[in-house]
Amino acid sequence: MAARRMVLCFRQRGGAVLGGRGSTSGWALLPAGCLAGYVSSGQARRLQPLACESQDKLVGDDKREETFWLSGSSGGSSNMLAAKFDLYGGVIVDPSAVPQDSETFRRVLSSSLKEWAKQQKRGVWLRIDIELSKLIPIATSEFGFEFHHAERGHLMLTKWLPADVPNTLPSNASHTVGVGAIVTDDLGRLLLVQERTGPAAKLGIWKLPTGLVDSGEELHTAALREVKEETGVDASFECLGAFTMNHGGNLAHAGKSNLFFIVKCKAASTAISTQPSEIAEARWFTREEWEHMPFPEKDSIWDALNRSALDGQACVRAKQLAWGTSRPDSIRWFYYPTQRSAL
Repeated sequence: MAARRMVLCFRQRGGAVLGGRGSTSGWALLPAGCLAGYVSSGQARRLQPLACESQDKLVGDDKREETFWLSGSSGGSSNMLAAKFDLYGGVIVDPSAVPQDSETFRRVLSSSLKEWAKQQKRGVWLRIDIELSKLIPIATSEFGFEFHHAERGHLMLTKWLPADVPNTLPSNASHTVGVGAIVTDDLGRLLLVQERTGPAAKLGIWKLPTGLVDSGEELHTAALREVKEETGVDASFECLGAFTMNHGGNLAHAGKSNLFFIVKCKAASTAISTQPSEIAEARWFTREEWEHMPFPEKDSIWDALNRSALDGQACVRAKQLAWGTSRPDSIRWFYYPTQRSAL
């Protein structure tokens, strides 16, 4: 849907191009070097009008989420890093615009930080790809950037600009999310696995298919994926049972907390094909066989979690709902409690 906007552009002292006021129909990113945004009257008095134009802009689906959080962007220059600006006063540097040469990086980063400080920006997010890792000591030792988080191909650094305001940048992700799948077939049998490595393998126990939820993945789809990967069984989602939290992390996620959800699934197939790298064996067990297993210990938290999905009077269903009229194309999964009799 095209949004008609009146955009008034301003130029601030120092050559940085800022944006002016538009209609309330929605945010849109302007061409490089121009920034769209809402400004207070106090800000407007300090800016000089540069141009006024009417424009129609089609905001594509790939930009809707981005424009929801942004107040605009700057295309950069020989002395300024290209960046986007969020609604919290933050600066997100365009990683593709980071100079490869150390001296150029040092010069442009220095002038950029000075200009952003003049603009009363707050936090700066600087992503350095692994190919440019030589720039990391410059950013940290010379300009005071701190490590925020790392992925396989890049490191994210941050710097808080205001000297008289506490740093309110969000910390790195504090939680991992895991799922365990209770899968039953038409005969009421339960699908269990023995892992090839790890603590469960050392103890030799039969357990549920479990795993971590991937980024961008829903709880129930993660459970179905883990069942398929570990056992080859196709299943459908029925409901969520209870959940628990573990604090302190493990060797790989030291200091992190974990949310663990039990997901009830119904098998659509029963043929087993195990994942040889992770699973030593997978089998179907009758309810009676499962009840007589030493793990999980009866009346333990793990036993209570399992039974919440199998026998609980209430459970949690999921359905998709729109964000609202302002963002009708943004669909989210909504998890809600219901009586098991309503399933």
